[in-house]
Order: sequence, then C-alpha cells, then structure tokens
Amino acid sequence: MEPYQSPFTREQFDAYFSSYVGMEGGNPAAAVWFCEFAPSGIDAPLSGTLAPLRRPLAWDHEFRCRHRQDMARWQTHQRIARIMTAARETVLYGRTDGGDWQQYLEESLYQPRGWEFKLNLFPLAIRPEGRLPWSKLYYGQPELNPKQRYLDLCREGGRFRFIHGLRRQMRPKVVLCLAERHTADYLRAFGMEGIQAVEHTLKPADQARTLQVYTHQGTSLVICPAVAGTAGIGSDVLLDAVGGFVSRWLGARDFAEPARTAARAGLAEPARVPAAAVVQRPGGSAPGSAPSALRASGRADGGAQVFARLLPV
Repeated sequence: MEPYQSPFTREQFDAYFSSYVGMEGGNPAAAVWFCEFAPSGIDAPLSGTLAPLRRPLAWDHEFRCRHRQDMARWQTHQRIARIMTAARETVLYGRTDGGDWQQYLEESLYQPRGWEFKLNLFPLAIRPEGRLPWSKLYYGQPELNPKQRYLDLCREGGRFRFIHGLRRQMRPKVVLCLAERHTADYLRAFGMEGIQAVEHTLKPADQARTLQVYTHQGTSLVICPAVAGTAGIGSDVLLDAVGGFVSRWLGARDFAEPARTAARAGLAEPARVPAAAVVQRPGGSAPGSAPSALRASGRADGGAQVFARLLPV
C-alpha cells in the first residue's frame, strides 16, 4: 500500500472507524465473541472514500474456496477454531476433545449465520506485515500521526462507543479478549469499567493460566493471555481448557443450526462486499484448493484482513 497523499479530516476518520471496519466478523447475534487489540495483515483497511461498513463481514463459501490454502498460515484463527470446537464438544457431548478443529476452520468459523463473531478494538493493523513503518504508511494523514493520535481518536471518539453499543444491543453471553496487557482498553470499549473482576485459574496438566472475568448486563468479558507466545494459551491442552471454560456460559441452543440462529436474530441474506471494502492479499489462493493444506503449520497470521462478504444486521 502506498502512503496516502490526500488528508482526511478527523470527523471522516471518526465516522469510518465507528463501524465494522477492521473486524473479521461472522455472526454478531452469536453467543460467543472474540476480540483482539488490532487486526493483523498485509494492508491496513483504508478505502479511498472512507465509507463506513454498516454491516459485518463474514467468511462465506466463496471466501473459503478462495483462501483455503491461506488458512494454513492463519494461526490465530486456527486457535480460535480449536477453542470453539472444544466449547461445542463440551456443551453437546460433555468432552473437550474429540472435535475436529481443522474441519471447523474449513467449514464453520465466522460464518454469516455461525456460532461466533470476531472483532478488533482498533481498526488498522498496528504493524502491517512487510510494509512501511506507520509514520510513512500514513504520511500525509495528520489525524493518524503520530500513532498515539490515532489510538486516542478510537478511544475517545466513535470507535469504542460503537463497540460498546454493539455489545449492549446484541448481548453476547461471553466475550473472550486475547492478551491481558490490553485489559484497560477492553474494559473501556465494552463498557465494563468499574466492574469487579473474578479470577479463575486454568491448570490443565502442569500449565497454569489466569483469566479475569467481568460480568455486566448479561455478558461475561473474559480477559485471557494471547494465543501466541510462551506465556500464552497456544498449546492444544490450554486451548481445549479455554474452550471448556467458555462452555459454562453456553447451551445447546447456542450451537443451533445456522438457519435457526438467523431466525432468532432476524438476519437477512448477506450482501456482497463492495470492491473498495476488500483488502486482498497478493497471490491469493485458487478456488478449490485442497483442504489438507490446513493440516500444515504456518508462520504468520497474515490473513486477518482478507474478507469475503457483508452481513446485514
């Protein structure tokens, strides 16, 4: 992506960020949400017109066919799929193992009518892969430079208010927030400031991780370590344990067939994303790539900002 030369106003950026921009999406009516600090990816999702995304994105069949091979590199999404598989197995069958997370990733994760929704506090990738430093990437955009000015705009402007309003409107049962170092921002964005935390320790085998749970207005916000790093929850046993922990808020109805979930939320069929709203990875996968590619291990989670369709709310 080349640096932007035409400056946008603070009001234009605020309106743009106060939307589903920078979120992988899925089904906002789902009982389970996942949230990270910011998206990862090759490009930051800035369009030439800064048109806000008023409907969430989702991974539909067309998207999966086009990016099946890319999914083998998206480790964060693989681990979220494993958490969801363990939660579903626990709710439906009373066990955290036995599920096929690869199949869940291939077929179910972030579906328009699926069982989870994925969002990010901040809409732009903080460290775009293989690109210019922030100051050069957004050269000529004074409202984004320095980076702290951009972060303050999201915190104090419409971005955090949009997330708070969405949480109050959709009332997810549980929001799993990844990386505890961003706790203050998670609490602020989801309207949980001042709520007393309840601490839980997960210790499957010899590994222990601490989770902080904040509950307000029917939603439990769970702050947990990141899914990567030596202090994170990246091991299979910890991911399964987190899925089992999440399941305590869920019931069989939360894993109903997509059509029934859509009916509960009053959702219509998804509309196609305008070309300007899509951020493509160069050299995308060919349709019909072999599902076995998901069995391979990957290095980076560079596909977080490659999107498929918009979903009306």
